[in-house]
Amino acid sequence: MDLFAHTTRAGFAWILACEAGVFGWALYGCITGGVPDHTSLRLFALLTGFAILHMEATRPAEERRRAAHLSSEHIDHTGVWTCAGALVLPPSLVVGLVLIIRLRRYFIARKPPGRYLFTTAAITSSALAAQALAEATRVHDWIRGSDVPASKVLFAAAAVAAAFAIYYAAQTIVIGVARGLRGGSSWESILGNRKENADLAITLCLGLIAAWGAGVGYGLLLFALVVVVIGYTRHTQRIEQLEQERDRLASDALQDPLTGLANHRGFNPAAALALVADQARHRQTAVMMFDLDRFKQVNSRLGHLGANEVLKALAAVLRTSVRHDDLVCRWGGEEFSVLLPSTTRADAWAIAERIRTAVESMTVELTKAAGGRTELVGGFTISGGLALSPEHGTDLDTLQEHADQALARAKDNGRNLIEIMPSTPLPAPRSVREHTLGPN
Repeated sequence: MDLFAHTTRAGFAWILACEAGVFGWALYGCITGGVPDHTSLRLFALLTGFAILHMEATRPAEERRRAAHLSSEHIDHTGVWTCAGALVLPPSLVVGLVLIIRLRRYFIARKPPGRYLFTTAAITSSALAAQALAEATRVHDWIRGSDVPASKVLFAAAAVAAAFAIYYAAQTIVIGVARGLRGGSSWESILGNRKENADLAITLCLGLIAAWGAGVGYGLLLFALVVVVIGYTRHTQRIEQLEQERDRLASDALQDPLTGLANHRGFNPAAALALVADQARHRQTAVMMFDLDRFKQVNSRLGHLGANEVLKALAAVLRTSVRHDDLVCRWGGEEFSVLLPSTTRADAWAIAERIRTAVESMTVELTKAAGGRTELVGGFTISGGLALSPEHGTDLDTLQEHADQALARAKDNGRNLIEIMPSTPLPAPRSVREHTLGPN
């Protein structure tokens, strides 16, 4: 969800006012807080080191979580360390900890700089507010190792709960008002749903344990905790992934969830029916197998998420390049199958060539992790193999096997080619080998 989309003048005024206010607050805290003592510097080093360890160990999982949450709220589990810092550090080091974490996270954030800056301001406001309350109520000293009088135990517990509440409230107010001024925001989008709030509550509780571990346990408990936090982040990502797969299977039992094309379950019965119908009318049926060239290099260059966007764009090319009654399937990985009912050899060749040339000119818009900028990426090619019924067989498995053999020949002959099994000279629109990009 783009926080700045459709933002009114009042919304921009609020955003600028919040950023200026938080900057002034942070500057005031740094100036009036004085020089941090040795204990504060030790705690800062511990929390910063373990925060970086957590971020590096969970980077792939966190990047997948963020990509899945581009249109919804995202709870970053580095809040464990931000919350811990708010409870045990002076203002200047709290600000330093937040900035280090946010700078590190920027490279997988997939947010424009303006939006990321505003979110950073909101997180800083939460940390500073919680720090001010913790210092005013002596929670700050108790968590750092000072004895808690028996008469103050209930007060200390209430003060910690109040620190959690103000941490939550500061971000909710700063971001929620901006969303409200944008217009049309529901209470759930402002306050978060039950699952998001439960995730945040767990993160804050882990932050309290981290603060106590850093202050009393001298890092030993903190080391054990970082394993728990890493496991929690990975577990959360896995649960979210399973929920997405469950939802997709429930709604798209016959479709590939990534591309929206038919999967085996949806393609095979329809393809078998089309073959039987053509055979009854003594008509040819064409079956094509396509494979995106050098997909491993695409994956290495663009990453897993970028490669997924390429596959989705390729699926769109296939849809628009075939006819209304043709069947298209994602067969697996970067391989696709197409069945063309009532199609002659020459027409099948022309359609295959249309697909190949469309892929050559295909561009994919990708959102960069750092900065949220978009860029157009091109230079993709595809190879294809073609078989026909009844010439090469009358069932789908046999036809696809022949088409796969033709596809393998296209790969061996330099890629970016269409081959028919068996090879038969056909008038081509142009020499496709002139466009060969070379082997892997």
